[in-house]
Amino acid sequence: MQKPDTTSIIDTSSIVSTPDSVYADSVKRLADSLLLLAKKKSLRDTTSFKKLMTHPYLPMQTKPSFRINELHIASNFDGRFYLIIGMLFYLAFIKVTFPKYFFNLFQLIFQSPVRQKQTREQLQQNNLAALFSNILFILNASIFVSLIAVKNAWVDLSLYNCMLYCAIAFTGLYLFKFLFLWFSGWLFSQGEAIGNYSFIVFLTNKVMGVFLIPAILLLAFSPVSVQDFAYKTALIVISILFVYRYLISFSIVRASLKVSAFHFFLYLCTCEVLPMFVLYKLTMDFISGTF
Repeated sequence: MQKPDTTSIIDTSSIVSTPDSVYADSVKRLADSLLLLAKKKSLRDTTSFKKLMTHPYLPMQTKPSFRINELHIASNFDGRFYLIIGMLFYLAFIKVTFPKYFFNLFQLIFQSPVRQKQTREQLQQNNLAALFSNILFILNASIFVSLIAVKNAWVDLSLYNCMLYCAIAFTGLYLFKFLFLWFSGWLFSQGEAIGNYSFIVFLTNKVMGVFLIPAILLLAFSPVSVQDFAYKTALIVISILFVYRYLISFSIVRASLKVSAFHFFLYLCTCEVLPMFVLYKLTMDFISGTF
């Protein structure tokens, strides 16, 4: 028998396609397309900014949140800076213009009583330098008190308004004190003793005005802990100067007027302490609006 030819080509075009085979072929092609598309999506995109959308520091895909933040207004200390620079220039002006007066002012505190008299006479002759030094004390004392009052919220005023009120109060207080002492010396014919006492009072004020400058610098620009230290240290220095003033004043007045310590204490209470409390009460009432 003759075997069939295996090398003959089968004509597949003559085969009629059935509907099932067409459907299966379409499904296979769709599956292949989806598989290819999935492979393309899994590729990492390095040619665009899409990778930034999933960056941990740029949470673009997170849920948006709504927050209301208060506007932070930084403290402006430029005015304080220029004010204190002005005080330093004013102090330098006094020191350069009246160098001998400035040197004798601090030397007098540590001198013996015999040499103090000579130095005191030299200082009393320079009235212009004494006036400038008294103005320096009033300005520095006003700044010092205002910084403490504003920091502790004792007054409902700005720093510069509080400084103005303090300067007026200090000027009125020491002007009244000077006139009262001058009138008392004229009335009781004790002009020399009253003059020496007034000199000691204003001498300690001038020294205090210079020592307040470092405390003002720390109170104006330092942290709270440093401000408390500067405040307490300044109070200690002021207390020492007041004790020195009253001890030296008592020795001068006692040598001239022959008064006892009790009478001098009564004078301090009536002419030194009481006016300060009255002036403080009137100032607080005026600032609070109850005057």
